[in-house]
Amino acid sequence: MTESHRWHLLGHASDGYSGAEARTLLVHRLDWATQETWFEDGRGRLLSVVTNGERARVVLMDGAGGPGEHLVDPRAEGSSGGYLFSNGRIDTYPDRDTVPFPMACRAVEHLIEQGSWPHDVTVDRCP
Repeated sequence: MTESHRWHLLGHASDGYSGAEARTLLVHRLDWATQETWFEDGRGRLLSVVTNGERARVVLMDGAGGPGEHLVDPRAEGSSGGYLFSNGRIDTYPDRDTVPFPMACRAVEHLIEQGSWPHDVTVDRCP
């Protein structure tokens, strides 16, 4: 992983996180009741993870307001609420547009380490 591809928390100067460190951070932030996490890499890409504790919406964007993609669960049905954002907003998402939280953590770890999503996740372009 080159330095320009290191991911750090948005708005925080740091040496960045390894994939395993990012995965651990997501779990700890949930323990601390921080359900929304934003990472940024040296190229300006943004990675957003918001969770309700059971499922997570994971979005990768080429930059603020840029095109993006998100992880999906094509076999999921129904919807889930309780996605708490730092501004106090609480959203509900179709379960198809989210993945189980452990899968989200594993996918973020893989993306940071390998630069691509794991082969066993499904990705869809954001509308």
